Amino acid sequence: MTTNATDETGERVHRDDQNSRYAELTIGDEEFVIYDRQNHQAWIQSALVVTTEELR
Repeated sequence: MTTNATDETGERVHRDDQNSRYAELTIGDEEFVIYDRQNHQAWIQSALVVTTEELR
């Protein structure tokens, strides 16, 4: 893990819908954390990220 963590949420338009509840944090060399903005204890860390379109 690196100390160069970046949160892409500042670049997005925040909406008051369910999609804006969750955010992605890049924490290093292909390491990602998806977290719930309303429940800071709810998060998932992974070395693999796919879009929802790739899952279909």
